[in-house]
Amino acid sequence: MSKRQANSIPEEESSPSYGGPRQRTRGNGDGGVYRLPDGRYRWQVTVGRDANGKQKRLTGIAENKTEANRRRTEVLAAYQQGKISLPSTTTLGDWLDLWLARRQPHIAVGTYEQYVFRLKHVPADLRRLQLQAIKRPHIRELDGKLTAKGLAASSRSKILSHLRAAFEAAIDEELLIVNPAQGVRVTSTLAERSRHKRKALDLKELDAFIKAAETDRLYVLFYTLFSLGLRRGEALGLRWTDVDLQTGEIRVEQQVKIEGNQAVIGSLKTTGSRRRLYASPDLLALLHIQHRRQQEDQFLVGPAWTATGLIFTTAVGTPIHPRNVNHSICLICDAAGLARFSSHSARHTHISQRLRNGEKLEVVSASAGHASSEITLNTYRHVFDDEKRTDVFSLREQLAPIQINKENNK
Repeated sequence: MSKRQANSIPEEESSPSYGGPRQRTRGNGDGGVYRLPDGRYRWQVTVGRDANGKQKRLTGIAENKTEANRRRTEVLAAYQQGKISLPSTTTLGDWLDLWLARRQPHIAVGTYEQYVFRLKHVPADLRRLQLQAIKRPHIRELDGKLTAKGLAASSRSKILSHLRAAFEAAIDEELLIVNPAQGVRVTSTLAERSRHKRKALDLKELDAFIKAAETDRLYVLFYTLFSLGLRRGEALGLRWTDVDLQTGEIRVEQQVKIEGNQAVIGSLKTTGSRRRLYASPDLLALLHIQHRRQQEDQFLVGPAWTATGLIFTTAVGTPIHPRNVNHSICLICDAAGLARFSSHSARHTHISQRLRNGEKLEVVSASAGHASSEITLNTYRHVFDDEKRTDVFSLREQLAPIQINKENNK
């Protein structure tokens, strides 16, 4: 389908807007294909009459006559099979409210709150439009407005994803024929693209950060993130019962996540995230130290201590808020003169360094809890500058054997 093809919308019985001759009266299922001044073609299918006897039509625009006829035939067949209802007055705002209410029982509380928060960015003027009046240009315009408001590409992408899902649900309810958000992609600014390039630390950067973080209360947490490649919530969700301090076996079984701006303990991201890992001797030694320090904290706090069983906690035993981890990383980077990065960069760094060292892709992927090795390789493997310098391609060296053979054959 053409990117410029419009959603199907009702039209009153009249001559085409480009000033062509008035068409004969048609019955249900009739319509036609008309050439527009810009060379494109409009298709129409009659789907009934309103209270005043005027015809209602489903209509759209295609790049050429063949595409217009094909699309009109598809819509006509769907209408005749009862798969298309008459045009609805349902607005986008009403539909989003209904869609969210239907989704709420099937998703986690935190996920639902994120949906609501993100969709609040959809402006009132767009919410007032009828579903069938919304077209791709409206969605592209929305992305532009959100960019102007300062929303990051990742946030805009999630908003668009929610809208796309809501429109798909409207198609299932026969309120729409075409998803206006389908095929629309968010744009990213130059600054965003530059920031997104930094996802893995090279060994010099990693060494500088680890040394700068040694005096921080979350030092062992940072060391764990880089050593195991855990997601931030997974590391915060580790319990002492999940770790064998003798063998180094670590079981990832829960996470700390954000719900209502609060840090709560919950289930893992996916069923595949539940996995078994093994700590290196240096990490295991630090976990022993962390255990002793926590016992000291508990003794000092006394009855005010909250027994969560977590390895990494606040000074009173409660879960650490995930956002505080990134905040601490930024403070350490600023003090050490390093470029800022997020806790997820530790995961990228861990995976990239292991693959660089020649470890098997399937082993690294399983350790990361990825659904497939393709995700591990395509998303998390970063090539470092020193690798590029080491593996320089020399054309002279490649051609040297041929030149030697020529000399020997003379």
